[in-house]
Formats: sequence, C-alpha cells, structure tokens
Amino acid sequence: MRAATAKALGVWLAAFALAGAAGAADVGTTTASFLKIGVGARAAGMGEAQAALTEGPDALYWNAAGLAAADRPAVAFTHNEWLEDVRYEYLGFAMPAFRWGSFGLAAGYVGMGALEGRDEEGNATGDFTASDLVLALGFARQLTPWLAAGVGAEYIESKIEAERAATAAGLAGVKVTTPLKGLSAGASVAHLGGEMKFIAEGDPLPWATRAGLAYRLPFGGERNQVTLAADGLKYRDTDVYLNSGAEYWYANTVAARLGYKAFYDSDGITGGLGVKYSPTKRLTLSADYAYAAMGTDFGGTHRISVGMKF
Repeated sequence: MRAATAKALGVWLAAFALAGAAGAADVGTTTASFLKIGVGARAAGMGEAQAALTEGPDALYWNAAGLAAADRPAVAFTHNEWLEDVRYEYLGFAMPAFRWGSFGLAAGYVGMGALEGRDEEGNATGDFTASDLVLALGFARQLTPWLAAGVGAEYIESKIEAERAATAAGLAGVKVTTPLKGLSAGASVAHLGGEMKFIAEGDPLPWATRAGLAYRLPFGGERNQVTLAADGLKYRDTDVYLNSGAEYWYANTVAARLGYKAFYDSDGITGGLGVKYSPTKRLTLSADYAYAAMGTDFGGTHRISVGMKF
C-alpha cells in the first residue's frame, strides 16, 4: 500500500511540476482567448474543477487522460451563451478502441455576430464578422490500474473578415487513482503551440496548465453520491486561479452542482443541474444546465449540454 501510494503521488507531483514549468513562460499578450472558455455544463456548474474528474467527450479540453475512462462510444454537445452576442458551440466524441486505449475528437466554434468597425479616428467603417475554431484529436490509455495518460493535438484558427490566423498545438495529461478510496488526482497541459499571426504580427497561445484533486465522500452508498473537487489553473498570461466545486447525484439520475471560481478578474459562484436516463442497458441519455456569474459588469453566462452513450 505504501509503495502504491508513493508511486501514485510521485506521478501526480511530477505531472504538476511539468505543468508548472510549461506555464512559467513570461507573462505577456496572448491570442485565441476563446480557448479560456470552459466546455460542458457539468464542468461549468462545478466551478470548472475538472482536472481529476473529466471523462468522455469533454476530456480533450480539461485533461486528455480522461478519455481512458470511455467504456462505450459517447457524444456530447454544448451550447454556450457567452457575453454580449458571443455564442460558443462545442461537440465532442469519445470511443474505446479495443485494448489499445480510447480515442477522442472535438470541435469548438465561436461566432461573434456582427461587430461595429471603427477607424483610427473613431469613425464608423461598417460592420464586420469574426470567428474562432478549434479542432482536437486525442488518445488515452489506462497504463496501470491507478494511472491513465493521454495526449492530443489541436488545430486553432481565428478569422476577422478576410484575414485569417492559424496554428497547431499539443496537449497532454495524467489521472491518478490513489490508494485512498474515493480520492483521485489529475494534471494537464494544453494549447502548447506556436504563434498566431494576422498579417505580419503574431502573439502566442494562452498555454493552460492545471492540476487538481477530486474526492467522492464515503457515505450515501450508490443512491446518494457527493463529490468534491478543486483545481489550480494558470494560463501563460495570468496568475494562478482556483476552481472548486461539488456535485450531488441522487440515484445516479438527478444531479445538483455548485462551484466557485477565485482570483479571476470577476470571481463568481456557479451552479447547475443534470439528469440521466437509460432506456436500455447500453444507451444513456443526459442533459445538463449551468449558470456562471461573471460579476456586476457582465452578469452571467448560460450553458446547456446534451449527451449520449451507446
């Protein structure tokens, strides 16, 4: 037991150190800020504390190692009513591949509607459009009974009218099931890539590094499940953020979630609800909703997710 504990914690600490090193780059201007918008209503409701919890179609965003938990094909779609007229649509797919591991695909699209253009003197120049796109492909494997690891690649593109900037990036993560029953840990890095250049000028991607713990409380049995989670998160151009959340499931059918995001420009409470229904042994349908407060200046955001395992 002691040896297993040492190995589990050693892997998690090593991953945390690597994540910290990746995020220790000099703070400055970054681009593709839409990559900081979390995906999935479940995650949003729990304050985006997902490094040790994520699994299935959304794992490519939070921690690629979560793909290893896929026991059957699954698909999930999220619609995000962001600030102003910004809409973020995200579609993910995860599938186990025999004994090799599990594969995942994901696509995210941000539409910003019509934006008002101005010249250097503030005169109106007419409306223009802008959008962002991310495509991701990943693979994960359960290396040992207590260690899962995942890697992936991203294609990231931004458009402003006829101008376009694009680059490729990488991501990786680990999840550890500790000997302490109910306790798991995870760490990940994402958006590790080059610059995105519009015309001649370019800015780097907002490298993301996160590490966290999740603990399922040892009471309530299968009918009443309570899980607590907390993450530390750092982007290349920010200080460290703290995300925390809790989730309660009744009979694995109805869920309630609550979270808090700290040290952001606009700290806030998050919350949400979820339901699952299994009409057959293999088919499971799910729907989730989350609200996240964004401070007095911005109000809040709404996410709706639907999913299916088959």
